[in-house]
Amino acid sequence: MTTRDLLGTNLTITSEVGKAFNLDTIVLSDFVRIPKGTKSILDVGCGNGAIMMYLSQKTNAKIYGAEIQAHRYEVALKNIALNNLEERLTVYHTDIKTFNPKTVFDIIVSNPPFFKVTGETKRSVDMDMEIAKHELTLNLKDLVSSVRKLMKHGGLFFMVHKADRLEEIMLTLNENDFKVKRIRFVHPTESSEPNQVLIEARYKGNGSLTVMPPLFQYKGEAYSDEMKSIYEGRSYKL
Repeated sequence: MTTRDLLGTNLTITSEVGKAFNLDTIVLSDFVRIPKGTKSILDVGCGNGAIMMYLSQKTNAKIYGAEIQAHRYEVALKNIALNNLEERLTVYHTDIKTFNPKTVFDIIVSNPPFFKVTGETKRSVDMDMEIAKHELTLNLKDLVSSVRKLMKHGGLFFMVHKADRLEEIMLTLNENDFKVKRIRFVHPTESSEPNQVLIEARYKGNGSLTVMPPLFQYKGEAYSDEMKSIYEGRSYKL
């Protein structure tokens, strides 16, 4: 285990080497908008609690996490305590498909497993990472249907996913009565295809879709100006 700063904040995070947080965590946390009046937020598949801690810097709302893996759940508890956030952050060791809280949520966020499991799927000796990356315990359909059950009428769902699954994502959201409100593609460089997409959807929503300007990670061999700004914590500076 190692301890380091949570980039862009004054918080600290403990994790196994290489598992503190990644680009998905950082850009999703930056993308999430929290309307005034938000009281409760749920992070599905919260891992070590990085997104929960990032969002705690944007709002005073109660933030909950659901994590199926016992080890990641235990690390999230340690990180919450390490930053003295126990009054606002709560994490559950649970399968989101059977999670039955006493409340519904204003906002739900997720950095879910991206990859489908097929006969050609490359297996990893690190089962912790395999569950986090592949749809072994949670696929897209079950994720969205679970979010629907836990979502307040008019609530917002934020997700980062693979760009090449966008059509499937939008169909699945529409089938579950979500209206996609914002999307933003993430590209490694200006000349490359997008590899990720950020999505904001409203449950029982209406209105038009906004396609935001693309986010480019690199300009040449260095981070783009916007990525530098994100890493420096533009979303968490009061």
